Amino acid sequence: MLEKLLSIAASPLSFILLIGIVVTVHELGHYWAGRLFGAAIESFSVGFGGSLLEVRDRRGTRWRINWLPLGGFVKFAGEMQAPSDSRAVGTTDLTGCAFHELHPLKRLVISLGGPAANFIFAILALATLAMITGLPEAQAVRVAEVQAASPAEAAGFRKGDLILEAGGRAVSTGGDVIRATALSAGESVVYLVERGGERLTLTAVPETREERSEAFKVVEKIGRVGLSLEDVDLDVRRPGLLEAAAYGVSATGEAIGSTVTVLRRLVTGLDGIDRLSGPVGIFGIADNATDLHMKQTELSFLERLANVSLTLLQLAALFSIGVGFFNLLPIPVLDGGAAVMCLAEAATGREIPEAIQRIGLTIGLACLIGFAVVVTWNDVTRPGGPLEVLSGMLS
Repeated sequence: MLEKLLSIAASPLSFILLIGIVVTVHELGHYWAGRLFGAAIESFSVGFGGSLLEVRDRRGTRWRINWLPLGGFVKFAGEMQAPSDSRAVGTTDLTGCAFHELHPLKRLVISLGGPAANFIFAILALATLAMITGLPEAQAVRVAEVQAASPAEAAGFRKGDLILEAGGRAVSTGGDVIRATALSAGESVVYLVERGGERLTLTAVPETREERSEAFKVVEKIGRVGLSLEDVDLDVRRPGLLEAAAYGVSATGEAIGSTVTVLRRLVTGLDGIDRLSGPVGIFGIADNATDLHMKQTELSFLERLANVSLTLLQLAALFSIGVGFFNLLPIPVLDGGAAVMCLAEAATGREIPEAIQRIGLTIGLACLIGFAVVVTWNDVTRPGGPLEVLSGMLS
């Protein structure tokens, strides 16, 4: 009975843990950068709303855990984070100087501290996973089948071809080929293949297909060229510390590149906003991933928890990269917007007036709220989402 109750509670706890880790890492990046330059810090908050738990340290900083676990913030004394804020310092009990009194370049470092911490966390998490679970590596990636009337057939692929590179990157497994293709629907992808000892360059244009993951209960629109692949002599190799660290850096860089690709395709109209997910979508992914492992009754309860932990660590790394990148966008209210203002002040040698900052923060906040509403609506209404599940329960 206790095991069943723990299994039921695991899904929401997984979501809270996932959000909490990534947000805490982000805010600690701001916090420690602020401490480095002697900034007075009013509060460090995980979550929004009223406090569930609050303590004050000897520097006067309030450490808070709030009831709504969907974000967090660090409030520096004299910092304008919202249109209603002012540069007045709220209390004299704080150690350090007001945020606006710091040199613009120091404020720039503080603004970028959060995203930097997210990327560093992702590198460490992915390196740790590589050391625990190993890195899959095949002797070759072979084309097992070419679908008729597919982009791959039009490009000249043949059964038995060995794929060496996809999208300009060397491949170790078939998964590398799939990743190079998935985000490129409607765009040319170059493949380097070996056929009969000869190397050929083939170019295919992936087509958009809807595929449902039964494990995670989501439907995705992804690029496919119509290839079935097989890994020749697949092996799982456990890297040493330095190789794992290098893998963490490389994998984080690739994830950032994929995020840039998604943003570019959104801006150019190649993809829709449904490509993005917000808190509802993240909860669904965490929930389904947790259920997937907790239902493996052939394993012991501790083994299932271990598998859930590894999956959540991977999701936390990817989510951390997304949070870090999103916060770098040059929108007031986000870290990227604050960085732009710091650079403007450093270049002109003049402080941006509070009135101008309020206007920028108001516009940025409106954009952020609108974006959150659209993304949440997409999460709720997407195939396999809460609305479809609810409709199925009522029908």
